[in-house]
Amino acid sequence: MSPSLTVVIPAHNPRLDYLGRVLAALRQQTLPLGGWELVIVDNASTVAMEGQVDLSWHPAGRVIREERVGLTAARLAGFAAARGGVIVLVDDDNVLASGYLATVLELARQHPSLGTWSGVVELEFDPGATPPPAAWWGYLAHRVPAAPLISRDINHHDSTPWGAGMCIRREIAASYAEAVAGDPARLGLDLQGRQLVYGGDTDIAYHGCKLGWDKGVFPALHITHLIPASRCERAYLLRAAEGHAYSEILHHRLLTGRVPTEPAGFLFNLKRQVRLLLADADTRALARAQAAGRQRALQELTSAR
Repeated sequence: MSPSLTVVIPAHNPRLDYLGRVLAALRQQTLPLGGWELVIVDNASTVAMEGQVDLSWHPAGRVIREERVGLTAARLAGFAAARGGVIVLVDDDNVLASGYLATVLELARQHPSLGTWSGVVELEFDPGATPPPAAWWGYLAHRVPAAPLISRDINHHDSTPWGAGMCIRREIAASYAEAVAGDPARLGLDLQGRQLVYGGDTDIAYHGCKLGWDKGVFPALHITHLIPASRCERAYLLRAAEGHAYSEILHHRLLTGRVPTEPAGFLFNLKRQVRLLLADADTRALARAQAAGRQRALQELTSAR
């Protein structure tokens, strides 16, 4: 008998103390073990994860290996291994609330047209870390929706699920795997080793919408995202801002088939420069990082024509 749900944990050289907390939270889930399976995808880690983690507590827990470095490649390996009707993506630094998996299945039952969904992501900073300004927390996947949001509109971003704890109907996962096989450029939409690229999760959600499914975000689902001190550093956050801007251009190209153009004109640029001059140092730094990411993506797409 197939399980109702599969948890997929993609991991590339994970912090074992973080992963230990992730697994401990999974072990405390209220959903009985017989109702779900656990697949850890060792994404070309320098030291193989097989034998480094104890999954003896789970009768359907296993580690598989994916040699192609990249979060999307790891997720696809997890999709291929999964037997559950719903797949839950859990990063190796995501601590799930004890009722998370049970709530996932309840939401799937309550909303039969729901294809992809996620929920609250709150941040827990390492002891000794200096949290960045709250305005920058979005680059660490912080999200606290006030109410459930459901939409089939890919331009409705507040209802678009994020990768941390993202839930995906098996039908969408299978179709998305076929779409990536037909367009390998999609593999470049997410983290690849130390390269900060984003968008694979939204690509899955948008693919579900194209298939006629809704996407959603629910306060009833709660994850704690573990944040090391290194991710609080200004340099990292600026790299993340650049990576997000870079990825948005690539994703626009994949979705529409067109390379977007940057707004131009003397008056527009003058107003932008005035706004930046009047802004604080952090806002100016973020704007420069975002502009650099967009420019890099546009140059790559233009040169590839």
